[in-house]
Amino acid sequence: MSLAFTRLQVSVASALAPSRAVVKAQRLFLTPPRHEHTAREREVLATGQGFTVTSTFARLAAWRFGAADRPAVVVSHGWGGRGAQFRQFVPKLVEAGYQVIAFDHAAHGYSEGDEASLVHFIRDLEAVVADLDAKGVAVAGIVGHSLGAAAIGAWLKRSGRANLRVVLIAPPSSVERYSGYFARFVGLPERLRREMQQRVEGRFGMAWRDFELPGSVEGIAAPALVIHDGGDREVAFSSGLAIARAWKDARLVRTEGLGHRAILRDPDVVRDTIDFLRDEVRFATPPGSGEKSEFSVPAPLI
Repeated sequence: MSLAFTRLQVSVASALAPSRAVVKAQRLFLTPPRHEHTAREREVLATGQGFTVTSTFARLAAWRFGAADRPAVVVSHGWGGRGAQFRQFVPKLVEAGYQVIAFDHAAHGYSEGDEASLVHFIRDLEAVVADLDAKGVAVAGIVGHSLGAAAIGAWLKRSGRANLRVVLIAPPSSVERYSGYFARFVGLPERLRREMQQRVEGRFGMAWRDFELPGSVEGIAAPALVIHDGGDREVAFSSGLAIARAWKDARLVRTEGLGHRAILRDPDVVRDTIDFLRDEVRFATPPGSGEKSEFSVPAPLI
């Protein structure tokens, strides 16, 4: 179905049958695009050991790379993504001494389910980590992209865990702001967007304000590295900067020319991620308003 036709449907329904417009918008809002895996992604998955994890909403497809007795790094993909998008990270993390746990969130990739949301992503992450805990695997770090990064912050706030390090790549800072963008995209008036928000909040029992800054990251003790591209057109750099400023112990790396997705394939981003997880490099704290970065490149710890 074309975007123009979808917008026409929502626009007409908003005027003639507002409740139908809200139901249709909610269904669209909770339905992620499911993309086919590329040949390279399938090749990487074939090198791992597949298993399943039962989450609140669906059975998740997951893979382990590296020896099972190593500390684990969990990777959490974004909206419309899949775990195999971290294919550039997998061999380097294994080489660095970790096992890597990749998985597809509900209604993504090879996992079950027909709908998803930030709440689904949080519960999926909880289920994967709980599965590792039950197996006696130490979780050393979590790396997330886009909505998968936002889920990490929300999960840490709920769990209170601090004995790990996290890397947030292109993280969004506001669910309400995203829903506003979505509403404009499909032609849903603001009054109906608010009604859709109330319906979604009521269904999942979580208020969106709980995911807004600065409250969404208050009290999180785990150190974080935020990596965000200055030219990201899907999640503005300002979102990553705001999260880094609000997070108690966060560092910030700004890239250029990578956008929202190519950032996952950049060797420097992979290297910075591993350096941070191993705590071998000093990264800059986020600059305050009107300030410049502490230094232009990361500095090795001595």
